[in-house]
Amino acid sequence: MTLDHILLAGPELEPLEALVRERTGVAPVRGGRHLGHGTHNALVGLGEDHYLELLAVDPAQGGGPFAATIAHLRAPALHTWCAQAGAAATVAERARALGLTPRRERMQRRRPDRSMLTWELVFLDGHPYGPLLPFFIDWQKAKRPSAALPRGVKLLALVLTHPDADGLRSLLTNLGGVPDPVRVERGATPSIAADLRHEGGTWTVEGPPADTDDATPGTQG
Repeated sequence: MTLDHILLAGPELEPLEALVRERTGVAPVRGGRHLGHGTHNALVGLGEDHYLELLAVDPAQGGGPFAATIAHLRAPALHTWCAQAGAAATVAERARALGLTPRRERMQRRRPDRSMLTWELVFLDGHPYGPLLPFFIDWQKAKRPSAALPRGVKLLALVLTHPDADGLRSLLTNLGGVPDPVRVERGATPSIAADLRHEGGTWTVEGPPADTDDATPGTQG
């Protein structure tokens, strides 16, 4: 398993972009609309291997299944994370063997240059870890967005905190391993946080308050 990207979500995309520019000095690049799913995004590179996705409800679409997973947010918050662990069919088969229920979703969006980006996602149901367990992406023949994104921010650590840290770590291991730089820690309340480094210092991006957290991970690319 490798970490692909992390998701900073909020009700509107422009404030997310402004927040990232203010905190890191790096301007996000618009990705595109996830048509039929109700969201749109912007992206920032996090070194050579990872990127930060800024995700918001797309007002032009009037809602959708992915928009519903972030509709509870009233301010920017780290939503979940995405991993790679081989082909979508392989991930789904591995998940079923562990007693989970995989949901596969083919996705596409048109880039600002009008080229089409396609990929497949795998979401896992039937576990108690909510957005601390990643969803999975299979880029297939597509070129990952991170190769062309602005640099200047690096992911130092993604910290997953849960009362059942051993169970979460074991499940991740069975799905393909705990990838660098993910850390699983024990805590009284489930939480997710990313430590980012930029030219001006560091920035810790945290998940939403526990009483508004959404147990259904989801999104895009």
